[in-house]
Amino acid sequence: MPPKPCKYRAKQQYPKIFCQKHAEFNFKGSKMARAKYPVKSLIKAMTLLDAVGKNQEGISIATLSQELKIGKSTVHRLLATLRDFNLVCFDPLTSNYSLGAKILEWSESVTRQNILLRLGIPVVRKLAERSGETVNLAVLDGMEVMYLAQQESPSTLRISPEIGVRLPSHCTALGKIMLSDLSAIEFKDLFDGTVKLNALTSNSITDSAQLWEHLQKVRQEGVSYDFEEAFEGGICVGALVRNHSGRGVAALSVSMPKQRLNGERLMKIRESVLDACADLSGQLGYSARHEMPMSELLGEEAPESTGD
Repeated sequence: MPPKPCKYRAKQQYPKIFCQKHAEFNFKGSKMARAKYPVKSLIKAMTLLDAVGKNQEGISIATLSQELKIGKSTVHRLLATLRDFNLVCFDPLTSNYSLGAKILEWSESVTRQNILLRLGIPVVRKLAERSGETVNLAVLDGMEVMYLAQQESPSTLRISPEIGVRLPSHCTALGKIMLSDLSAIEFKDLFDGTVKLNALTSNSITDSAQLWEHLQKVRQEGVSYDFEEAFEGGICVGALVRNHSGRGVAALSVSMPKQRLNGERLMKIRESVLDACADLSGQLGYSARHEMPMSELLGEEAPESTGD
């Protein structure tokens, strides 16, 4: 007997958000904790749920079994349990599974519970309307940038990284503006002796000493740029979001194809991003008097270059 179809699908929200609660606003490179005694069946279920969520048109039991290398009978049992809790739903026309309504409820709960998302999403939406381009809200997670929320540009040609995706911080405007808020000691601790950095394009910075030098200019200007450093043909402008203590907790950016960029428009977008970040920072309790002194930010001398 085939599974009962769900009455409605969990529709994509706009702005799109990443369903992970960020209660602690601290991006000093702490590594994710691992469970000491992980529950294997739960790991399989969560892996399965993640795979279902990555397929916009849904996915079949056979494909899930093949991709995850889990037996079809096990996949079927896991899906049946997830379906009981409305975490997945079944489409009888395609025999595919997609995310259920409960995921949408959780997504809304994340927005309500997480102050950064709750306050940030309206700012993201407003900035997208003002700029006409894709706007991203992200945090620093170790050496990577994790995208939390996004409002896409209405244009067919647009730059829109997937929500929840992680990109190297040194290749993005979002990452560089957040890295610029770190002291030299924090920078060294974060990169932990890493000198040669991976490149996403030919424009990516690949030397940590060069990156540190670049970050000083970013910090002085208060805005960062990504000129095809993360994506070929993609331009991005980012600025920092601070909390009540004055430390950076996130970043906002506007992304666009280089075909729509000129000097005058770049300056307008720069001002729009800075205004949006000032708005969100103010809502988080930030005021200019919290700015850290130069001596504390610089800390120690920059890391040595490879000389390559």
